[in-house]
Amino acid sequence: MSNHITRYEGLIASQTFDKVTSKLQKQFVQNLKRLEALKVEVAEAKAFERAVEVQVAKDIAPLHRKYNQRLGDMLLILDTHYGALTDEENYKLGFYIATMVRQLLASGLQHLQPLYDKYQEYLMSDSQEIDTPAEEEEEEEDIPEEWNEQDSRIFGQVEETLPPITNKTARSIYMELVKEFHPDLESDEEEKLRKTKLMHLITEAYSKNDLYELLKLRMTLITEQEKPQTFVEPQLKRYNKILIKQILFLEKELKDIQSGAYWQFGRGNYKTMDISIITEMNSIKKATKQLEFHKQVLKSKEYVVQFLSNY
Repeated sequence: MSNHITRYEGLIASQTFDKVTSKLQKQFVQNLKRLEALKVEVAEAKAFERAVEVQVAKDIAPLHRKYNQRLGDMLLILDTHYGALTDEENYKLGFYIATMVRQLLASGLQHLQPLYDKYQEYLMSDSQEIDTPAEEEEEEEDIPEEWNEQDSRIFGQVEETLPPITNKTARSIYMELVKEFHPDLESDEEEKLRKTKLMHLITEAYSKNDLYELLKLRMTLITEQEKPQTFVEPQLKRYNKILIKQILFLEKELKDIQSGAYWQFGRGNYKTMDISIITEMNSIKKATKQLEFHKQVLKSKEYVVQFLSNY
């Protein structure tokens, strides 16, 4: 665990815990490293997501607005043909207009509300014909095999609902550290100075609600006040279980980001992001030009009939 304590160099009186021998100690170090790596991955994924969000708002959103406006104009033109077609064509037209207008209202084009009011009955009649699908059974959450099976006797059953780091958990470890390392409890001046520096690190981690850092401090400083053999059983099991909960929580957070709408623009790669955004912009521009064409030709009843035959 020596690669985890460089920040505390010169402050640690004893580092015998670095001689990792027990299974619980090894698992703690592995879990700590995994959590550290995940924190970096999640931070990088969030930064990428924010970068994409900024670019989408700047470059893509204005194009989407223009496209929606042109689509709204086209729907108003189609509306002029309603009633002059066959019953089947009128139904197709009404359903198409209602479907498209509903989407445009959600994007903010409220001036189309009268158009939706006129055709919404087509959506209602359609929904009545659709059978309600049977509810799918929820899939059980995947817990990595190395935790769920091999170590279940150590960690116990990991809850399906994984809360974020809680103040209660962080406070519990913080109070353990304060009890052992508060400088006011030390009479030796040199030792008091060292513990003052340690308390600064402890308080800083607690103020940030950083359970990861608090656990590192707790395990790094353990051999100063306690015998490892008396600590391992009651505490390492608890800390390993806490770490696993945080690992699973961060893995879920990372998965949510990577399945989000912004992740498609490059999947974490900034160079690919630029290419993906340009590609999307060109696609929207092309679609908008097609709408401009449709706006002209759909003034003709013959073209409307042809349009509906393909719908």
